This record gives sequence, structure tokens and C-alpha cells, in this order.
Amino acid sequence: MSLRLPLGIRTRATVSFAALALAISSLLSIGTYLTARHYLVEQRETTAARQTFVDAALAREGLLTAGATVSDVLDQTSPPPGAVVVVNRNGQWYSSTLDSDADDVPIAVRRLVSEGKAARTWTSLGGEPAVLVGVPIPSVGVEFYELTPTTELQSTLSTLALVLAGFALATTLGGGLIGGSASARLVAPLGSVASASADIAAGRMTTRLPETSDPDLAVIVGSFNTMVEALDERMQRDARFAADVAHELRSPVTTLITSIAVLESTAEGSSERRAAAIRLVEREVRRLHRSLEQLLELGRLDAGVRQRGEEVVQVEELVRHSLEDTMRTHVPRSIGRAGLGVVGDKAQLHRALVNLLDNADAHGGGVAAVEVCEVGDSVQVRVVDRGPGVPVAERDRVFDRFVRVGSRGSAPGSGLGLSLVAETVRAYGGSVWCEETPGGGATFVIALPGVRSEDLDVR
Repeated sequence: MSLRLPLGIRTRATVSFAALALAISSLLSIGTYLTARHYLVEQRETTAARQTFVDAALAREGLLTAGATVSDVLDQTSPPPGAVVVVNRNGQWYSSTLDSDADDVPIAVRRLVSEGKAARTWTSLGGEPAVLVGVPIPSVGVEFYELTPTTELQSTLSTLALVLAGFALATTLGGGLIGGSASARLVAPLGSVASASADIAAGRMTTRLPETSDPDLAVIVGSFNTMVEALDERMQRDARFAADVAHELRSPVTTLITSIAVLESTAEGSSERRAAAIRLVEREVRRLHRSLEQLLELGRLDAGVRQRGEEVVQVEELVRHSLEDTMRTHVPRSIGRAGLGVVGDKAQLHRALVNLLDNADAHGGGVAAVEVCEVGDSVQVRVVDRGPGVPVAERDRVFDRFVRVGSRGSAPGSGLGLSLVAETVRAYGGSVWCEETPGGGATFVIALPGVRSEDLDVR
């Protein structure tokens, strides 16, 4: 059993170009040879016929002379070099050479000439191709035949065939070289991609494909580099995320271990110290539980997983429910227009709004107001706090994971609340930002695409 190795792209391209060049050059060579051969043969036959008629006229003039014999006339004719003249007079055959006789004249030609018609055909003379022309001379009762050898014509055609064959071979080799060169240029970018991919797999994330002026390759190069940049950014983000998770979980776990040690050491000691340790354990367990829930929710959002699916949510009801659920019914509310709605998962949007409210209480001095308004095609929910505000340079960064900006860093929390808000809102085609509140404080804004009131499905 023989194993056939598959041919590579370069080999297939080279063979294809060579085969195409061979086919084209062969067709051109054959066409050229046949055209040239037809022209040369036609010219040779015409020349032989003209010469035969000239010699026949001379023979006629000679035989009309009194006392002239056929042999004398043949001696006076001057056919081309190598040509042979054969004459039939009254059944008697004469030849200009001893090597030729009536047998060299085909019977079909004899019949036509004997009927008074000129005839032309190809025959052989001494084993070589020759043109035979027969001319009747009825005025002297003679059939005149002239055999003209075509040795030079055959030599010319043979030379032409060799030249054209060489041309076809050279064209085939040239096609193969062109195919190899073209395939090498085409495969070269793949080699660069393979090399860059190997470097990236080895951890060298700074590897990029060089810029190219080729418009066909520019799209591939740009897409590859964009993919690598996105991959690098995601890996760095995941690395930071893993480090931050480890840090955030280490703190409550350490506190729990310490608290358990305190409980063990105060098993028979002060009840106040024991109660304080229990409260600390309870607080850290709640903190740990909340961090894990937020991490799981961020993971689901990253994976594009919805808890229940999308529905039309009435914003006014969402705000009211969120304030009542967190016992913030005292917070002032401002609803721009009744019936405003957005599309999303009600539970996830509720959690995002509660996170903004909790953030305002934990870091912004409390919730000052919640406003709902319609701006263009979007519905905005604005949570205003009473805090010192957020510096302009840090208003985008505050939505990153595990980030607690300014004075917020000393306050409790995991730094996941605002990032969870941002991921939730973006999942439904919205945006979130922070801006300064006139008169002091910060305003966190959720903007989501709105839907018409007649499309609302109030739940």
C-alpha cells in the first residue's frame, strides 16, 4: 500500500501554471506550424506548376522545329536542380535522367493528362517527397511531366517544428517559474501569520503583522492585529480580574479566620468580645456572599447569558419597586412622562439600579433624588447623591472592576457594583456615565433605548 503525500499550495500552483502555459503554447505552436506548412506547401506547388508550364512551352517550341527529337528537346530544357522531366509521345517514354521513367508517374495523373487536362499531385522521387505536374501538349502529341523535389521545404518545416517545440518548452518552464514565484508571494503572508501566531502562542503578545500597502492583504493584516489587540486586552483584563478577585476574597477570609480564632479564645471569656467577633464574622460572610454573587453575575453578562430573557419594562414601576425593595421610599422621585419603557431583563435592571442606590449611600453621602426623563430615543434614569462628586479624570475609570476612586477607597465594598451596572446596561444596548451635579455631588446616569408606550407590556 503506497502513501501519497498531498501536494502543497506552491507545488499545485506551479504545476497549474506550467500546465496552462504548456496547453496555450502547444495550441499556438500547432496553429502556427499548420498555417506556415499550408502556406509553404501552397507556394511550393504553385512554383512547381509555373516552372512546369514554362518548361512545357519550351519543349513545345523545340518539338515544332523540323527534325527535332524528344531527346534533343529534353537536353535543351533547364528544370530546377534535382527536378526530372518525363515525356510520353505516342506511347514512347523519355526521361531527362536515367533514374526515372514512366513508373514515377502515377496512373491517375496519366489518365487526366491523356484526357487533355493539367494535373498536380504529391509523389516521391528517389525516396524524397516531390511535386508532380503533368501538362498535355496536344499540338505536338506529347504529355509533359515534371517532378520537382521538395527537400528544402521538408528541411524548413522540420526546423520550424523544432523551433516551435522549443518555444513551447520554454513557455512551459516560464509558466512554472511564474507560478512558483506568484505562489511564493501569495503564501508569504501566510508564513508571516503563522510566525506571528506562534509568537503569540508563546506569550509574546506584542507581536503584530507589519503594515502592508496591498489593499487585498490590508484587511487581513488589520483584522489579525485587531484580534491580537483584543485578545491581549482580554488576557490583561482577565489577569487583573483574577488578581483582584484573589485580593478581594483574601481580605474577608483572613478576617473570618481571625474572628474564628477570637471566638475560640473567648469560648469561656468576655461575652462582649465574643459578640463583637460574631458580628464581624456575620459582616464578612455577607460581604463575601455579595462579592461572589456579583462575580457570578459579571461572568454571566460576559458570556451573554440572560436570567429570564428580555421583556418590555416600565421604568416608573422599576424605580418604584427598587426604592420600596430597599426601603428608600423617602427618596424624592421625578418622572418626566408616564409610560416610559425599556427592553431588558427586569431582575437584572432592578439589580443595576439598586447597585447605583447602594453606591450613593456608601460613597456619595446618600441618595438625594432619582429622576426619570426621556432624551431623544433613550430613557434616562438619574441617581443623584449628596457626596463630594467624582473627579473628571476618574469618571470613566470608576466603572472598572474592583476600582474605588478617591475617598471611596476607604469605604466598604468590593468595587464590583458600578462595573456590574455598566455591564448590565451595555448588554441591552445602553450606556452609563457619571457627571457633576449642579450645586455639588455626583449624578450617575443609566440610558437605555426607549420603546413606545403602546408597546409596553407592564408586568
